[in-house]
Amino acid sequence: MPETMSPGYAAAEREAYRSVRRACDAGLDSMALRAELTRRITRLIPTDASYFGTLDRHTGLLRQLLSEGASEEVERQFLEVVYPLADAERTADLVRSGRVVTTESSSDMPGVMGERGFGRELRAAFALGDEPGGMWLALRERRSRAFGEHDVAFIHRIAPHVARALRRAALVDAAKLARLADLDDEDIESRELTPGVVVIDDHWRVTQWTVTAEAHLADLADLSTATSTPTSAIVDLVARQRASGGAAGVSLLSLQGRSGRWYTLRAALAEPDEVGRSSTVMIIAPAVRRPVAPSLTRRYGLSREEREVASLSARGFATGEIADRLGITPSAVREHLAQAEEKIGARGRPAMLAKLFLDRRQPK
Repeated sequence: MPETMSPGYAAAEREAYRSVRRACDAGLDSMALRAELTRRITRLIPTDASYFGTLDRHTGLLRQLLSEGASEEVERQFLEVVYPLADAERTADLVRSGRVVTTESSSDMPGVMGERGFGRELRAAFALGDEPGGMWLALRERRSRAFGEHDVAFIHRIAPHVARALRRAALVDAAKLARLADLDDEDIESRELTPGVVVIDDHWRVTQWTVTAEAHLADLADLSTATSTPTSAIVDLVARQRASGGAAGVSLLSLQGRSGRWYTLRAALAEPDEVGRSSTVMIIAPAVRRPVAPSLTRRYGLSREEREVASLSARGFATGEIADRLGITPSAVREHLAQAEEKIGARGRPAMLAKLFLDRRQPK
């Protein structure tokens, strides 16, 4: 029988939704954003413990975990036993399927977490399209009320906003790193290669920027003050991003400056304010002459083809889907995947996910 929503719950749900949207629009970094979202969501959906992690967009593996209400022992069990052996694959499947949220438990969760008193679970995967961004896992003790239809419906409602906020938070994190680099006056070449971040309002004005962004924009055009108009190429990038309503995730553009240096521009749409106006967060990264190999290539020596099929397999795509995405035959996918698994030292998607995750947690 469907749950009946009381008038009191309906009012609380509306307030929680507005509160979550305000957090998503606050321009917070990744850690602060997840802490605020956890606090605001759990006002409506109480938990005994929760985990909120960011996900690597290539593999869907946890990059950084924020835990609330869990002891160090429980967190260690989750990271070393539950997540790599079963939950990484389940999270990847949630992202790929677009289901967003589930109250079903993995086979390992009741045994491992049940020993510590937990018996109720709600899991959400936040993604833009099929590209993962974050994962929230809420736990309740066995004697507590199970997570219900209203809880699931609320997470579905906020999921698109949370996914976009997580993407923008990654840009804020990059901006903080850029500011730290700006403090180092001894390494000019390093500063020139440091990404910069700007915020462009709905009137095409640059309202916020880092020191390095100002230098990059000056190279790209005659922009040097906060009230100047961006170049036509930047306007086009932002316009395409806004036309999509943020559905495109991060829009990309390569642009050459007057110095001859090439830049990669990434733009993400911010949450609209109370009157529906949205700013655009843009990161400007100078091209580096020597390519930096992705972690899968660097750590395991994978070729480009092996890295691509391993990443897509880790994110839950089947052989035929990978073949369609990469424009190769299914037999080529199987061959590249077999070679990648041999180099990684694992056979099959669950084993590969566990191996990749556990290796990421070891000191490099």
